[in-house]
Amino acid sequence: MTCNFLTEGCEGGWPHLHSFFAQKGYLVEENCAPYLAKTKGQSCGNYEKCRPKAKVLETRFVGGGWGEVSEV
Repeated sequence: MTCNFLTEGCEGGWPHLHSFFAQKGYLVEENCAPYLAKTKGQSCGNYEKCRPKAKVLETRFVGGGWGEVSEV
């Protein structure tokens, strides 16, 4: 998951939001969408040619629920 202001990805991110995006969308290969640790100059359009590589069908909280996630 790239650095993203919606998931606070530059600061480690919110695991439940990463899983939400992986379940509602799809995952791509690292070589097409490398983690850059920045948001400036980045947009979804930069990755529109990335082909879907994997899809998450179901996610669950580990260690509780909202605010109690213990694993990433």
